[in-house]
Amino acid sequence: MSEAYGEQFIKLDEKGRIILPSKARPAMADGVYLTRGQSQCIYLFSKPQFEAHRQYNREHAPAGMPAIAFDRIFYSSVVNQDMDKQGRITVPPAQRQNAGLERDLAVIGLEERIEIWDAAAWRAYLDQYTAQYAALVEGVR
Repeated sequence: MSEAYGEQFIKLDEKGRIILPSKARPAMADGVYLTRGQSQCIYLFSKPQFEAHRQYNREHAPAGMPAIAFDRIFYSSVVNQDMDKQGRITVPPAQRQNAGLERDLAVIGLEERIEIWDAAAWRAYLDQYTAQYAALVEGVR
């Protein structure tokens, strides 16, 4: 999913569907996987990226209860879907509720996945962490 970068603001329609960003659609032609994300969002993976994520988890997951608990929460909420001809997918009600999604959404590209956020929650997240952005890089790089 080479085009999974940036942010886009979209609307959830009355049937719980979203239109995927046009640049990301070719990589998602074989289907998408939605699952519970962290920080009240939904993770969206293309099929190849989901398989790569699963493989990485199998090879690198630590043993013990935290990893088991994480896997139970993450994998129990996985939903596989096909995109329709208009580039839409349905976000299941349970996932919309868990992520607190209302009508206005933010779609955030994070290289190997897309995150779907309630737009107000995304703006609040940015407000919280933007001031710390320079300091955050110290712990990451």
